[in-house]
Amino acid sequence: MKSTSKLVRFLEDDFYDDLREPTKRDRRIKDSDFFEAKEGVFDTKTIEAIEALKRRKIILDIYWVVSTGKEADVFYAKSPSGEELAVKIYRVHTSKFRRVEIYTIGDRRFNKARSKLKSKWKWASREFKNLTIAWKKGIHVPKPIALYRNIVVMEFIGTDGTPAPQLKDVDNIENPTTVFYSLLNDVKKLYREARLVHSDLSPFNILYHNNLCYIIDMAQGVNINHEYALRFLYRDLYYITNYFMAFLDDLPSVDEIFQEITGISPDPIIKSLVTNH
Repeated sequence: MKSTSKLVRFLEDDFYDDLREPTKRDRRIKDSDFFEAKEGVFDTKTIEAIEALKRRKIILDIYWVVSTGKEADVFYAKSPSGEELAVKIYRVHTSKFRRVEIYTIGDRRFNKARSKLKSKWKWASREFKNLTIAWKKGIHVPKPIALYRNIVVMEFIGTDGTPAPQLKDVDNIENPTTVFYSLLNDVKKLYREARLVHSDLSPFNILYHNNLCYIIDMAQGVNINHEYALRFLYRDLYYITNYFMAFLDDLPSVDEIFQEITGISPDPIIKSLVTNH
């Protein structure tokens, strides 16, 4: 099997010569009911990117929608060898995700992204990079497979086409103590070893599979030196702890967990993103 580094970025050869914006004429392709159903996810450039991924034998075909979000949709796919894949496609023209600037402070890639098209390609690149860093550190995230334009191909978390549930939809956790501390250990490794903070971690972007939590939606992750990193981390820990209170009676406080991970006692500024909750 090809290594991740070889699979990923055929961006280098033809990324920049494809940076034109789609015209009104090619903004949508409506020949297929499947493409029509997704309300504009499949613009011309995206369909071209999917075909490129097929030609390069990364995906065999895309089959159905796994999940939808404000800025992207995830589809179930398979590789030519039969491996189950998740294909995340960032919407270029119908995205509802607005507050991205707070996460991209200091990211020079976004200073140059003056069009919606380029911005979404760079947002996909950001997710792929963060996934790769986390996966290499042994954190439970989907294995990144490939990146092209506004598409991130990754490991499918689930079985036989059925996706693992979001943690928010899980009513029964086998051995919740083990699951809780395993997830906290991943957050700690993300901070200490990968030097990243997820920045939007909650039961909505954690998948529960085989008694493990898998962290997803990594695009908004920031470096620990980001000016809001500690505030984001405290908020992440707050949401995780708040969720597991339904399963465990004896949990450490958010302040205790934060200090154990960072070595810093959280002050009112660090706590400011959750003070209204």
